[in-house]
Amino acid sequence: MIIANHPSNFDLFVMGHVVPRRTVAMGKKSLGWIPLFGQLFWLGGNVLVDRSNAYQTRKALQLTTRILRNDTSIWIFPEDARNPSDRLVDFKKGAFHMAIEAGVPIVLVCVSRYARRLSLNSWRRRTVIVRSLPPIATVGLGKQDIPDLVEHCRSQMQHCIERMERELEIG
Repeated sequence: MIIANHPSNFDLFVMGHVVPRRTVAMGKKSLGWIPLFGQLFWLGGNVLVDRSNAYQTRKALQLTTRILRNDTSIWIFPEDARNPSDRLVDFKKGAFHMAIEAGVPIVLVCVSRYARRLSLNSWRRRTVIVRSLPPIATVGLGKQDIPDLVEHCRSQMQHCIERMERELEIG
């Protein structure tokens, strides 16, 4: 299970080079309606979730848990929406339920807050830092452990992003 922050619409281009082989993403159903991108997203085996339908969401989570057990990674943005702000918002818990149920580790991927430094009208190069943190084991954890696991992951990611931002200010 790969969990990443989601600062911008450009995350696919910024983080695409660090996505491991045999990885699919989970995204909201409305992504499927974006011309060309939506079709390619779906054809690539990625999972589209209708978050307004609890039954369909649970069904997608069960499918995704089976995918995790078949030596495929799932890439999820647990903030549930783009978030260019300085603080990570509360994480949705679905990814953590899936990781625990499948018994797979969670790998946190952090990207610096590049969105506000990015200028599409400029040819100037911009530095973006992407880091993965050591895997977090989920074996032996249960549903009662999810709130602590969620907060632990969010806190680790927040600290990592703040360190990267300080590096960019100095550098």
